[in-house]
Amino acid sequence: MKNLILLLAAIFISITASAQLSGDSWKATKSKGSGEVTITYNYSGKFIYDNGNELDGLCIKIWDKFVEYVENTHNVDLKVNVHQPKDAVDFSEFYNSVQNGKGGVFGLADVTITQARKSEVQFSPSFFSNVSILLTNKAVPDLSDFNNIGSEFSGMTIIVQSGTTHEKRAKELKASSFPSLKIESVNSFKECYEMVNQNDNYFTYLDFSSYLSAIEDARNIKRHPAGDKTGEEFGFIMPKNSDWGPVMNEFFNRNGGFTNTTEYKKIVANSLGNHVVSMLDAINE
Repeated sequence: MKNLILLLAAIFISITASAQLSGDSWKATKSKGSGEVTITYNYSGKFIYDNGNELDGLCIKIWDKFVEYVENTHNVDLKVNVHQPKDAVDFSEFYNSVQNGKGGVFGLADVTITQARKSEVQFSPSFFSNVSILLTNKAVPDLSDFNNIGSEFSGMTIIVQSGTTHEKRAKELKASSFPSLKIESVNSFKECYEMVNQNDNYFTYLDFSSYLSAIEDARNIKRHPAGDKTGEEFGFIMPKNSDWGPVMNEFFNRNGGFTNTTEYKKIVANSLGNHVVSMLDAINE
């Protein structure tokens, strides 16, 4: 099987920001025995990142297994083209490019599955159970209870990545119980944790995938367990018009579910580290 962690320089396709991403339908691919699909991505810490001249991370490793499954099970040959985003940290650009795509287009990132987004894009089954982490500067006293955030974080500003569920969460928090809350939206999750690292007047929410980057890069931050939000799931995304959904479901749901297999658990441990898996298990207890 061909190497599916493809060299970026060799496979990037030149598409302008206004052009529509496209790929062959599953129907045509199955009929011909071959096809071309397009993947695009949003940098998501250890979930997907640029490792020298190639993409790497949990999402890519799972994608490789999906392509391997399709080729071996359905006896087709897939050529995978990679669309290089104009800005690989801009979630809105990434999401919109998939939403407006046609046919065999796949978005690889830590995209939270929500009912609202289901009306805009197709999701694969969940490939990871997320925990959203509340972070502040180390100088900020521990949050005693999330219900007290309006008083204990009074005067603070929440900084969130634009277009994400964290931006929506910030607006809901302001509307429900923290009317004085100031909200700043920025382009990347890195800007969020860097601001928190530098300034004790800010707090942020990060997905677990982004949190892993934050604790490696920033030394002056801390997690507030009282603010942890569990129950979110990550999925790959496809255009609403894509007919690849059933074969994606087939891959994830076979043999009792891909995420229940030893193979998947090894991929997670190799991508994130055994210590990270233990950390996640402890948070979810």
